[in-house]
Amino acid sequence: MTGERFEFITTEYTLPPGWIAFLYRLRWNIEKVFDEFKNKLSEIKSWATSATAKELQAQLLCLTHNLLLLFEHDVLGPAGVQNQAEDRRRAQRLAVAKKLVKKKSLPWPKLLDLLHRATQHSVKLIRWLRAHFFSPASCSQALASLRLLYAKS
Repeated sequence: MTGERFEFITTEYTLPPGWIAFLYRLRWNIEKVFDEFKNKLSEIKSWATSATAKELQAQLLCLTHNLLLLFEHDVLGPAGVQNQAEDRRRAQRLAVAKKLVKKKSLPWPKLLDLLHRATQHSVKLIRWLRAHFFSPASCSQALASLRLLYAKS
């Protein structure tokens, strides 16, 4: 044992309920990223048993996740490549949530609008990246194929 002491905030009564829910939502986002590693990126087990190897694998997975985010934001966004079907589904889920909050006569937390982003990447994007990563196709040709893929619902 290291002697470290951990305190869980399950009985924290001084924070507003919305903050507790928000913290839980952040935790859920982390779980969804782990789910993406396991199910979409096929990382189901450790590469090695040493602590150093596990740490390096975790760092590589974090780097992969952040590179995917940057790719979507800095390459796909400016190129006008957008998964409109997934965007519509997210907008519908958000609209339903807002409707439920309004029905209960509660205010919608503005923080949710500010921090709203997709936690996971689409399977279409990951499969496309796998297919085109070592492809001799130009960037514009590869992006055109992704546009076609996104056009299929």
